[in-house]
Amino acid sequence: MAESGQVFPALRVSQLDASELDHEVFSLTKSQFTKIFKYHQTNFLARFAPEIDAALKLLIWKFTVHASESTVGQQILNLKYHDERSFGSGSSPWMSKRQKILYAMILIGCPWIKDRSNDLMQLLELTHWRHMVNQMLGWFECSLKVASLVNFLVFLRKGVYLSLMERILGIRAMFPQEQGMRQVTFEYMTRELLWHGFSEFLFFILPLINFQRLKNFVMRRLLPKSLLSRGLNDGFQRTLTSCAICGEWPINPREIGCRHVFCYFCIQSNFHADPAFTCPLCNQSVGDSSNITAIKVNLT
Repeated sequence: MAESGQVFPALRVSQLDASELDHEVFSLTKSQFTKIFKYHQTNFLARFAPEIDAALKLLIWKFTVHASESTVGQQILNLKYHDERSFGSGSSPWMSKRQKILYAMILIGCPWIKDRSNDLMQLLELTHWRHMVNQMLGWFECSLKVASLVNFLVFLRKGVYLSLMERILGIRAMFPQEQGMRQVTFEYMTRELLWHGFSEFLFFILPLINFQRLKNFVMRRLLPKSLLSRGLNDGFQRTLTSCAICGEWPINPREIGCRHVFCYFCIQSNFHADPAFTCPLCNQSVGDSSNITAIKVNLT
C-alpha cells in the first residue's frame, strides 16, 4: 500500500496522451457550441471568437483543474497535478489555490490578450505605439516558442514538465496511486495501418474508374427486353414531357434520332462519360456528338 501523500512519477506517454485528450475535449466542446449558431446569419462567432474560446476554457478549468487538480485528459488517465514545491513541507502534495488561479490566467488570459491586443491598444489610446507593441509581442512570442521547444526536449529526456507553463508554476503530472504494469499491444495499431493503407488505395483507384460508363454497360446488358419494347411503343406526346434518363421535365431538350427526349446536361454528360451510350428506353445509339440535336416538333 502507498503511504499517505506519496505520489508516483507519470510516464511520458501518459502525459502526452493527456495533453492530446485535453485539446480534443476543447475542440469537441467548441464544435458543439458552434452548432447552436449553425443557422445564425450574423457574424457573432467571428466577432466574439476570443471571448468564446476564453469562456469555454474557463468552464472546462472550473470543473477540472479547479475542482480536482487535474485536466480532463489527466482524469481519464488517472493523473493529477503535483506541487513540486510542497515536497517535504508537510502540506498537500497537490496544486494550491494560487497555482490554480495562475494556471487559469496563463491558459486563458494570455491567449485572450494576444487576440485582443489591437483592440486593447485602441481602447487605451495607444495606437501610436502599435508598431512597437506588435514588434515586442512578436519577439516575445518567438522567444516563447523557442523556450517551449527547449522545454519539450528536456521533457523527452527527463520526463518532467511537459509544458513551459508547468515548469513556471512548479506543477508536475503524477500518479496518485501506484500503477500496474502497462500492457502495450500493437493490435489496434495494426488495424489502423491496414485501414489507412486500404483508404489510400481507394482514394487512388476510385478516380480511375468510369462509374457512369460501367453503369450504362450494366443497364444495357441487364435491362429487361419488355421495357425496351414498351419504350418503342411509347407515345410521342408522353416522351416530350419527361427525360428518358432522369425522368424529369426536359431542360433544354435534345434528341439523338429516336422518339425520346433528353435534358441537354443528361445526354451530354452520359455521352462524354461513355461514347457507347444508348437510349435507356429503346437502345438507340448516339454514335457521334453531332447526332445530339435540339428537338424539332412538327406542328403541322
